[in-house]
Amino acid sequence: MDPQPGSAASSPQPGSAASSPQPGSAAAVPQPGSAAARLAALQAAGAHRFDPASHRFVEALLERARALDGAAAAHLAARASARLTALEIAFHRARADAEAQLRALADAGVPDDGALAQALALGELPAVVRAVRRRLRALAAERQKTAVPALARLRGEAAARDVRLPEPLARGLAALPCDGDVVERRVKRQAQALSNALSTALFHESLVSARATLAVARAADNVPEDAGPYNAQVLASRALCAAERLSEHYLRALVASLQDLGALAAALEPQPEKPTRKKSAPRRARDTPNVRDTGDAGARRRPTRKKESLFRGSR
Repeated sequence: MDPQPGSAASSPQPGSAASSPQPGSAAAVPQPGSAAARLAALQAAGAHRFDPASHRFVEALLERARALDGAAAAHLAARASARLTALEIAFHRARADAEAQLRALADAGVPDDGALAQALALGELPAVVRAVRRRLRALAAERQKTAVPALARLRGEAAARDVRLPEPLARGLAALPCDGDVVERRVKRQAQALSNALSTALFHESLVSARATLAVARAADNVPEDAGPYNAQVLASRALCAAERLSEHYLRALVASLQDLGALAAALEPQPEKPTRKKSAPRRARDTPNVRDTGDAGARRRPTRKKESLFRGSR
């Protein structure tokens, strides 16, 4: 007997087997094709370099699921989808961390040479994070403060004495970031080199000033008492004293030029010839008396004795 329309046999009840999908049906199984597309997108972003083991595991699960049917395929596809979701979360989190590290490096003033950006594009995220942290630690170590002794004192002495420094040294001191004797570690060697150069410049300035003062004193002391007003030594002494009163820098330059002229004149003077000693003529053999020719049989040649040395204990 056929069931009547509207009876219990014609309409399935809620909760019956016909109303809910069975395990392994098409509605409950993740499609391997969609998981494969997600995996390909991750691979293009570099996930296979970020976590090679997880990427290969998901790929193997999808390959195995495509080769099977029914409940086994559904089970492998669901497992692959879960592992793929975990890989996506870990990869995107690591990529965001690496990008934040690169921004921190750029904010610190360290330009990227392109190697880190290339590694980020390839998916080598842990390597990027390690490299950025290493550079930031090195930058922090370079920016630590250290002291260069006597740098501030030498700069103050040069300014007080109005020393004319060489142009490269003046530019280096003007561009040096320092607070007195305190500089950053990254410029410590540069600061030490500038300090040594400044000390040498001050010593040379003191030496030139002492030579100029000594030259003026010698010129004033060597003036004869009975010399007239137009005597050469008197005029030279007056000129040096006037230069010292007008400008000390001009006096130093004048004395230095005079010393150069004196050295040049001494170099151009001919060297005096040394007197040569005349060699005595060698004694002829016939001029030497022969003992045998004298006929004195008792005369014999006595052995020569060594002369004693002027120093005791030696011969």
